Amino acid sequence: MKIVIAGGGRIGRVLAARLVADRHAVTVIDSSREVCERVFDDVGAVTVCGDGTDARILERAGMRTAEVAAGLLPRDADNLAFATLTRSLSSARVMVRMLDDSYADAYRLAGVREIIPEADVVVAKMATAIEFPQVLSSMPLGLGDALLFEAVISPRSAAANLTVRAARELPGLPADCLFVGLVDREGHVELPTGLSVLRSGHVAIVIARRPHVAAVLACLATPVEGRAPDAALAATLRQLDFFAPLSDEELAEILRGIELMHVEAEQSIYARGASSDALYIVLTGEVELVDDGGRVHARGGPGGLFGETALMTGGTRATSARAASRCELVVVGREDFAHVAMANPAVALEMTRQLGRRLAETMQPPAKKQRTGLFGRRRNA
Repeated sequence: MKIVIAGGGRIGRVLAARLVADRHAVTVIDSSREVCERVFDDVGAVTVCGDGTDARILERAGMRTAEVAAGLLPRDADNLAFATLTRSLSSARVMVRMLDDSYADAYRLAGVREIIPEADVVVAKMATAIEFPQVLSSMPLGLGDALLFEAVISPRSAAANLTVRAARELPGLPADCLFVGLVDREGHVELPTGLSVLRSGHVAIVIARRPHVAAVLACLATPVEGRAPDAALAATLRQLDFFAPLSDEELAEILRGIELMHVEAEQSIYARGASSDALYIVLTGEVELVDDGGRVHARGGPGGLFGETALMTGGTRATSARAASRCELVVVGREDFAHVAMANPAVALEMTRQLGRRLAETMQPPAKKQRTGLFGRRRNA
């Protein structure tokens, strides 16, 4: 798309950079040669040095063939002149930043249909940030009675690690809120379905009516007292040989960063070849590891540990993991695990030895009474 921007100030530069990154053909007009050189060097957009209210400059910028024209000049009178001239030269969509509301009717008379009132946008964002500090960013919708916003899912919140479908059954979550996106720690966006998991530490993008935002945040971003039974989890982890080298303090540090994840029967936990960002412990239910041919390679129930091999070696997942029944899992992330376990050389060495022993054991049939395997339970004599 060919886009002409009048005004290379801060907002103009940021907009041009975004559009260039999205592979649009962008031309920026500014009266300052220094600004034009900075936009050209830093952003990579074509620049025309001159007055954005001069028809000859607009011609040089290629306005006759432009598809979109954006007025970001520092005065409404200049943006109005830019819009009027653009309408006389081109059939491009015209949008302007409005600093003074008194120009609204003049812009409409000039045929501008896309008017962005700067003060309204700033005030709405600041008011939301003041009222809801858990909100990362927001955008008012319609007349401002609904809000599109982002919030980090707290590890101890009521919705953490539930599927979207299960979260909708929470008594405090408003029925008319809508999950429109989930953003992982690497910035990848998932368009959620009912089976998508609200993983703790990830960001939820939600639409809700403004009076209901507090209730949504209470489910997503507010810790629930007693959400994670640390004493019971500590006892479970102590039964696993993989965590045996950890001291009580190191185990407590791991527990502070864990996530609880609920998975429906037949739901995928991770796919073969996926990057390894966590290891998993089964609290309830049963999990299957499946090879390329769809054969069940291993199966584990409560107390089972899986996913640690790829986590420690840095490789990709060798098998797929899926829930054989409805499960509750403990998720230990790479960063939390590395911060505690790998920071202590003695612990790291012992875990490496155990990992090597476990890898060797998976290459041969287990002894009749031996319970150590892919799911890492303590051996019983």
